[in-house]
Amino acid sequence: MDSNSIKNSDKATSDSGIAISDSGIATSKTSANLPSPVLPLLADGRKKKWSYSSLVFSLFYFVPMLFMQNAPSNWVMALILTGFVTFVLLYVLCVNQPVNRLPYYLTAMIFLAYTTSLVNPGGTVIFGFISFIVGYYYRLRTGIILLLIVSASLIVMKVLLYPTGLFFFLGAGSNIAVLFGFGYMERKETLFQQKEAKHAAALGTLSAIAERERIGRDLHDVAGHALSSISLKAQVADKLLSKGRTAEAQAEVKALAQLSQQLLSEIRQTVSGIKHLSFSQEIAKNMAKLSEQGFHEVSDVDESSFTHLTPLQETQLSLIVKEATTNILRHSKGNQATLTLQCTNDMLTLVITDNGNSHCQTEGNGVQGIRERAELINATVEFQWGSPTVLTLQLPLLSKPDNNAQSTH
Repeated sequence: MDSNSIKNSDKATSDSGIAISDSGIATSKTSANLPSPVLPLLADGRKKKWSYSSLVFSLFYFVPMLFMQNAPSNWVMALILTGFVTFVLLYVLCVNQPVNRLPYYLTAMIFLAYTTSLVNPGGTVIFGFISFIVGYYYRLRTGIILLLIVSASLIVMKVLLYPTGLFFFLGAGSNIAVLFGFGYMERKETLFQQKEAKHAAALGTLSAIAERERIGRDLHDVAGHALSSISLKAQVADKLLSKGRTAEAQAEVKALAQLSQQLLSEIRQTVSGIKHLSFSQEIAKNMAKLSEQGFHEVSDVDESSFTHLTPLQETQLSLIVKEATTNILRHSKGNQATLTLQCTNDMLTLVITDNGNSHCQTEGNGVQGIRERAELINATVEFQWGSPTVLTLQLPLLSKPDNNAQSTH
């Protein structure tokens, strides 16, 4: 690569905010100045199931009542029940709020926890849920400070209000510490996944830049000499015609036509090498997307299948998988999706199944697009509607699209 290409590459990477460290890893040059990371809501994706199912543990709120020597009065029981219902509502609202609105709801939950604890030691259970939310959304230092404040207040409450309730307060303290740890570990895992996604995006950006530079160099090398020859031969033919030497001029014109056809073929070959969608990466990306949205995804992929595909076939199959995933996320009411890719007897078979209950009286743009893409690569596709919904695609690997189709698309 010459110095101009290096400068252009440096400029492109600078404009995209990407830099290469000494170890060759793509990093963001502004990472040191970035604000606190934006974490997905606890009610989004795969976190949603755990966030709501954990409410089962809130039933420990009522356990201390089983050990009370005297049954609580009606108004105390009403206050306890009202406090529990209010907690559930606040918790649901809390896990659906962005971090900038969170302090209002956390303050309300803390106030509720103290209030209910005055009449029921089980109210301390609420502090555990608060600790989980704090551990997930806030930095470790902030979370520990809040944890220490809550723990100190529980000790004061134990001494002043419940001198004989040691067991429940020890349980509450353990609950706070454990759930805060779970929240912090969930935060670390989420940040790691975001970091990996950013690195992958950075590497993809650099790969695209390198690909554009390669195509530019190849086109320059292929077309530069050929176009100079075409220009020269056209000038020669023009001079021969002006002198009446028609036969020699016709020979030059024929050579000119052959040279232009050769140039066209070489340009097509160069352009066909442009980076296409990776079928294997598209499968992995869409399976991860289903998992993030709460689907139990299962994939059974024959890795050898990818080696038999042309760039056009790989690109169209990638787009079909992407569209099928979009349809599942939009229309399926199920919770499980399966993708199977097998290659047997020169036949590639792709099967995508979900356990929803989909009905299709008229095919929309998505389904029609899948059929058109399958037809483009000489594949057959069938849909089975109902429960389960099944997409089956079969591609004869010996049936290759012609070069003109590849270069056109």
